[in-house]
Amino acid sequence: MSDHSDYILNAHNDDCKSFSAKEIEQFGEDLVNPDTDIELKKKALGVLAHRGDLQSYNILKAYATKPDNGLELWSELALGECTLFLHADICGDDCEDGDEFVFTGVGKHNNMLRIYFMVLPEEGKFLEDWQHDFIRKEMSWLAQDIGCEEIEWFDCKPHYVGLSMLQPLDVSITQFINPAIAACNIFGNFLIPEYYAGTGIPNADEIEKIIDIVYHGGNDDDMNDMDISAY
Repeated sequence: MSDHSDYILNAHNDDCKSFSAKEIEQFGEDLVNPDTDIELKKKALGVLAHRGDLQSYNILKAYATKPDNGLELWSELALGECTLFLHADICGDDCEDGDEFVFTGVGKHNNMLRIYFMVLPEEGKFLEDWQHDFIRKEMSWLAQDIGCEEIEWFDCKPHYVGLSMLQPLDVSITQFINPAIAACNIFGNFLIPEYYAGTGIPNADEIEKIIDIVYHGGNDDDMNDMDISAY
């Protein structure tokens, strides 16, 4: 059984709302304790993911920076789910019609994660139209080759390219984006190896913040302001 399938089958078994704030805090301590049994850590990740509150999000965000060996994917999926639940709770009835499409993170067959990627040229340089076309072609081909449902759209700008992709649960982020950047760089190394991947579609202000963090790094406050995963 793959880690993705294991997470889906076993991370939804507990009533996450039945735990007190003190018990949630204990789950956080269990996660960072090297002596905690791996199955208890899996339970903690599942509960925290579906609780979807700030306390759980902060615990998962911290754990995701240094997950246990073998729990890297569990940590990534738990943080992603918690982020989605937290956004839905904050947004409530005020969400615009498009928000559900953007933030569900699930494709039409309910076994896909919606991931937003951003790739960048070298700082101070700009992408030309032919490079945009090459990025579209190579990334679309690779997505199809590894079994992704589709790339929903591209947002091609001179200083970045963003794209939204429905990605199978058994495909990792790096399995797509690293070969995609390498393929695009066959003609001129015009993309840097660092990139952004996240479960929400950033607005214009967030895009500029992401670009700065990818190029220059960021402090903890920058990272906590939004769900930033820059690699």
